Amino acid sequence: MIYYGFQTTLIDPITKTFNRTKILSKIEKIKQKDQTLIVLLHVKNLSDINDRYGFNNGDNVLKKLIEKLQAFLIEHHLKNVPIGRYSNSMFLFYTRYSSSELKHFMMLFTKSIQNAGIDNIEVKIDFAMIGAHYDESTENIIEKLILLSEETDKKEEEKVVLKPDAMNKMIVHAIQENRLFFKYQPCVKYDDRSQKLYEILTRIDLQEQGILSKQQIQRIVNHAGYEKEFDEKVFGLLLEELKPLLEQSDALFCIEISPVSLRNTTFKRYLQTLFKRLKIDPNRFILEIIEKKSYEEMGRFNEIVKSYRELGFKIALGNFGGNNASIEYLKYLTVDWIKFDIEFTKNIEADTYRVLLKHYIELARSLHIRTMIKFVDKKALFEKAKVYEPDFIQGFYISKPKTIGEIDEIR
Repeated sequence: MIYYGFQTTLIDPITKTFNRTKILSKIEKIKQKDQTLIVLLHVKNLSDINDRYGFNNGDNVLKKLIEKLQAFLIEHHLKNVPIGRYSNSMFLFYTRYSSSELKHFMMLFTKSIQNAGIDNIEVKIDFAMIGAHYDESTENIIEKLILLSEETDKKEEEKVVLKPDAMNKMIVHAIQENRLFFKYQPCVKYDDRSQKLYEILTRIDLQEQGILSKQQIQRIVNHAGYEKEFDEKVFGLLLEELKPLLEQSDALFCIEISPVSLRNTTFKRYLQTLFKRLKIDPNRFILEIIEKKSYEEMGRFNEIVKSYRELGFKIALGNFGGNNASIEYLKYLTVDWIKFDIEFTKNIEADTYRVLLKHYIELARSLHIRTMIKFVDKKALFEKAKVYEPDFIQGFYISKPKTIGEIDEIR
């Protein structure tokens, strides 16, 4: 009877919302998907609440949170909104409403909860929302919502303000203690998935702040003048990780490198010595340059780029088509790859972007430069990107970032 009860109940016993199976079923049956928004509400500190105040209080917080959410929705003329508990700390609901207005209302709701708390308990919540027409697969929709929620958390981490000297000490300590690790983002040739390229994503573990991406600490690294030391440490650890496995795969590996490091002659000597000592072919690596400001000494920069290419490295321009990686760079630099700015993916159906992308790829092909369209996160977008025939496509639709042990070719 207990087993049968679990199999047939549609209601979460704590919050009296729909259970996961039922809310997902209802989402799958949404008829006017192009007019419907799906919202994920996440209680970020539920684990901490349970630890500090006990599970009974944790359950009570969730129950009252949903009651407040229902009252809030009704107050804003959103009645009979289906709400379901997707996981321990995540809830889903959907409604037909203007995206801008719903976003505004949800921001008001989350702020009111975080400011007032529930029963004198601090409750940290965030939300993510997406159109029900985003993908035919409900699983893909929910996964995207969770990713959007995680991105919100990252943005909040980036806003953490610490004294410069404190952050500097943490970064220096992490570098000295080799607290760096790597993820590998698979990319595929648009017409041949057997040809692989991996973008290397660098992470740093700061004990006080947790795990941060390179982008999150880049500003501190740059201002403190650690670019070269940081990139040297990255390459030293990366090659040691890849060396035992490189012979089992013919894949290419692309890694972002600071232009400051690239333009430093001692850094080039470091790389040359490192690759020679480890007997690794530089031809397997693409050094990606992402400039924050346009560089004026292009003649000298091209000489430096050529010297790396002579060693065997390939050179890529990242965020191509953005503010500081325009066609002007192609006039002066001899590069092997261009990786298009995210705006081209976001606006792939807009007339201006469509025409520019088409002609940029044709131009690159005539200059023997390979191309990549990035941030492709679903099948429909993949099919649209294929039309332009870039050399490679990257994004979560292809694969999420992997650890070294998860890469099929070099497992």
